[in-house]
Amino acid sequence: MNYFDDIEYNADDNFEYDDIPGLNSESTEERINYLCETGKFEEALKLIDQAIVYSPYSSDLYHKKAVTLDGLGRNKESIEYYDKALSLNPHDYDIYINKGIALDSLGKYKEAMVNYDKALEFDADNTDAFFNKGLSYERTENYQEAINCFMKVVEINPEYADAYYEMGYCYDFTDNLDLSLDNYEKHIELNPLNYNAWYNTGIVLNRQGKFLKAIDSYEYALSIKKDFSSAWYNCGNAYASIGLLLKGIDCYKESVKFNKYDSYAYHNIANSYYELGLYDEALENFDKSIKLNPGNYDSFFGRGSCYYNMNMFDKALSDYDSGIKLNSNYSELWYSKADTLYALGRIEDSLDSYKQVLKLDPENYEAVYDYGCAFADLQRNEEAMEYFNKALDIKADWADPYYEKAKIYFLTKETELGIEMLETAFYVKPEDRFPYKFEDDWHKILEFLVNR
Repeated sequence: MNYFDDIEYNADDNFEYDDIPGLNSESTEERINYLCETGKFEEALKLIDQAIVYSPYSSDLYHKKAVTLDGLGRNKESIEYYDKALSLNPHDYDIYINKGIALDSLGKYKEAMVNYDKALEFDADNTDAFFNKGLSYERTENYQEAINCFMKVVEINPEYADAYYEMGYCYDFTDNLDLSLDNYEKHIELNPLNYNAWYNTGIVLNRQGKFLKAIDSYEYALSIKKDFSSAWYNCGNAYASIGLLLKGIDCYKESVKFNKYDSYAYHNIANSYYELGLYDEALENFDKSIKLNPGNYDSFFGRGSCYYNMNMFDKALSDYDSGIKLNSNYSELWYSKADTLYALGRIEDSLDSYKQVLKLDPENYEAVYDYGCAFADLQRNEEAMEYFNKALDIKADWADPYYEKAKIYFLTKETELGIEMLETAFYVKPEDRFPYKFEDDWHKILEFLVNR
């Protein structure tokens, strides 16, 4: 008579392992399955080990032990028991698939794929084997091979929703954005409550510049998972991209409700306030961003720009220097430092910073021009002329360098050359032209050149 025939089984009762006469009881197997399904892997493992004592040649038990060890994150140990299971039952394709998943989790992708292929030898249309093989290809960034596997899955089973999701992901990474959207759409048709699919759709639409549609997708994701901070963050980015900065700020603020350590959200809040000219609010949020991430040179740049616009040049300079220490190849930091030194009247000091800008960004015609202006203010006219000419080499249809050259020529009493440069500037920018006769109106010309 079976021991379990006379008792009423309750999965929540304490189980006495010492009473197990063997694993042939269906109730014992149910107990193991229940414990695994409810995440009670330690208890399941104890029961399996006890059962193995009575059934040491059960492939199914070794398989269950391996899966349970995986559930505990002990993937290295699980491989031994998958191999024991396979030694007893070498034709069980489920064992090969689960072993492949364990190997994949250990980063052994090639070995994982060998096991998926072995499973397919026994079951040529096994969608789980193809799907997991695709995941291993995906993790090795072999996206086309991954797509081939996922396409095989949906050929066999057109309702295998996760395969469409993964194809959407792979097509995104290979810049096939329309195909990415098509596959996310197919996934959503089968699984409309997958907030990650709605979110990823938004990411792809955002990359296509379809910001309003992206916002719709993020909002669908958020209707399913309100505390999805990344969706709030990227929704904020989409609003900012179409100039709706206050809406963007609202989204960023929702993002930090659910992820209070997101320095980038605070940075973007600050940037939006900066664009709105609300420098006090911007400073408050740049402070938070820097406190959370002292290595964010962009936040030092942003905070420095706030101080610059508030005429707090010493504080601006300090922040630009802090940013440069973190990233000395960021030309905008050097440029802002140069302009700040210039604003402080430290024109000689600004030259080194302008020079560094041009080293990093030699085609920056505005920096070339400003460098020339610094030389002009120091009355180093020859060097000033050199850089005004370089600015015009880069951007010929720009009036400002011609005006500066005209100013130098007039100040050095080279009147004809000054008039030539002035007329060239008026030709490039006709809206500036005013009637003059140099002999009578030279003071008006100089006033215009100085104050324009």
